[in-house]
Amino acid sequence: MTDDSSREHSAADLLSRFRDGDTAAFEELVEEFEARLVQFFYRLCWDRGRAEDLTQNLFLKLLRTSSRYRPEGKLATFIFRVATNLWIDQYRADRPRRRLFSLDQALLGGEEPLQGGRAPMPHEVVELDEEKQRLRAALEKLTEPHRLVFELAVYQELPYAEIGRILSIPVGTVKSRMHNSVRALKKLLNDESEGDRQDRGAEAAEPRSFRSRGVS
Repeated sequence: MTDDSSREHSAADLLSRFRDGDTAAFEELVEEFEARLVQFFYRLCWDRGRAEDLTQNLFLKLLRTSSRYRPEGKLATFIFRVATNLWIDQYRADRPRRRLFSLDQALLGGEEPLQGGRAPMPHEVVELDEEKQRLRAALEKLTEPHRLVFELAVYQELPYAEIGRILSIPVGTVKSRMHNSVRALKKLLNDESEGDRQDRGAEAAEPRSFRSRGVS
């Protein structure tokens, strides 16, 4: 048995045990997916507390309705289908309320260490924060269907076929949304970079005496 088939057999067994009320199986499910689910919700709402609440709600939902689940397909597909449906329901409920982007909240977790494990220098922290802010602000401008595809493909590293099953859409639609998401993000980031360069150029061309006196 290959490693992949062994993992799938183990996943099916885990879901079967979970469905039958095995407490240890539920604990294994939480241990395996809790961190990934928090990050999944976090990158959709940019609110760490809300992401943790949604993750807890997801596991409570699984626990309450475990007897109705059938261990079909891959475990990750099953879990993220439930997570996606939960987010879509939450998104629809929150639609009248504008979602605010907070950089301070966004920087509370999920940061990637620099290569070599060394602590970043102050100027590197600023550069990393600026890049994260630009990407997150750009992601906010994608439509929700495109953000979900981008999140599942890039951050959760799921194959297009699995994403199609999670979202109940054809693989061709997944590919199209991913292509459009990447193209839109590139344009948004390039436009912002061009705007920054123009601002710096205008500032450099401003007379020194004006800048030193703070004249606008």
